[in-house]
Amino acid sequence: MALGANITANALKRLRQRREELGLSQAQVAGAVGVNPSYVGLLERGERVPSLDILLSLCEAVRLAPAELFADANPKPIKDDPELAQIRSLFTHWPVDHKQAAVRVLRELDKLRKR
Repeated sequence: MALGANITANALKRLRQRREELGLSQAQVAGAVGVNPSYVGLLERGERVPSLDILLSLCEAVRLAPAELFADANPKPIKDDPELAQIRSLFTHWPVDHKQAAVRVLRELDKLRKR
């Protein structure tokens, strides 16, 4: 499963858990968000992916901060990788636009590597 799909699945699972903790039905949450109750079921089963607006509305409906939704979503960096540590230390003091340019260069290099 791709990282993005895994993050989405975990976030939707967390929304369902919170809805159940509060004793809310899918219909109640759907009414608060303005969607069809069957759509909430599709989301909870991972059969649909919500837009950001819907996701934020769902968070509000179950009184869950978006940060809580993705709390476990960030992969942990590999601490014992010396090259990664060197790159991280180099980027620490770079301006944002320089970091973005470096990332673009690395992506292009990765494309060349894959050919």
